[in-house]
Amino acid sequence: MLSSKNYRCVVLSLVLGPLLLSSCNRHFTVSGNQYKEYAIDQSAGVDSSLVKYYLPYKKQMDAEMNRVIGRTDQELTKTSDPETLIGDFFSDAILMEGLKKDPTIQFTLSTKGGLRTSFPKGDIMVSNVFELMPFENELVVLKLSGTSVQKVIDFIAKSNGQPVAGIRLNIKDKKAADVMIAGKPFDINQSYNLLTYDYLANGAEGLEFLSEATGRKSIDKKVRDALIDYINGLTSAGKTINTQLDGRIVVNN
Repeated sequence: MLSSKNYRCVVLSLVLGPLLLSSCNRHFTVSGNQYKEYAIDQSAGVDSSLVKYYLPYKKQMDAEMNRVIGRTDQELTKTSDPETLIGDFFSDAILMEGLKKDPTIQFTLSTKGGLRTSFPKGDIMVSNVFELMPFENELVVLKLSGTSVQKVIDFIAKSNGQPVAGIRLNIKDKKAADVMIAGKPFDINQSYNLLTYDYLANGAEGLEFLSEATGRKSIDKKVRDALIDYINGLTSAGKTINTQLDGRIVVNN
């Protein structure tokens, strides 16, 4: 015989059970919505609690961004010329820092579009490096066959020069000649180690052929960190950034 307590449980189970099961099979859809824009301007006022929260972080960030790490003897300009001051500085910097990680590196390749600004004459702050390279790109070493390196050379020639280091060439009628890599004449039968960054190594900016690399290795170094370390090294040695055009890329009309 059921007690009154057990009886109530059975009744509730019989009544609520089907309802619960049926609710599991229900599907809800949006019957309508309204869209409205809310302008955010000075009339919104300042949230003092929010400002109080982020202000210490802003001060810390500003202090780091405004930290002077080096000095240039002249403005390092970004132009459309085959060889540029900012391009030579950038390429030399990543080559020097890359060689510390992998001494087999022979030359470097970047692109003019990847370098976002110039360096002013005078003090160089951390923020200048972030403005030049605002991306989180990592340096990588690619092992390329001579045939693939020829495609790199053709890319440089057809685009009227790109930021490079460790390679020298003359360009005439969009074709390269007198190519030297790591101080030796280019040999299409040899393989070479190219230092670039992951964005380009993945085939961006018309460099799809870099996927032909027979080897790829990360050296665990962000491009931006390499630039900062290079500048810090010059400063520690009592030197300034004194980049000069050296004729690594010459266009003969």
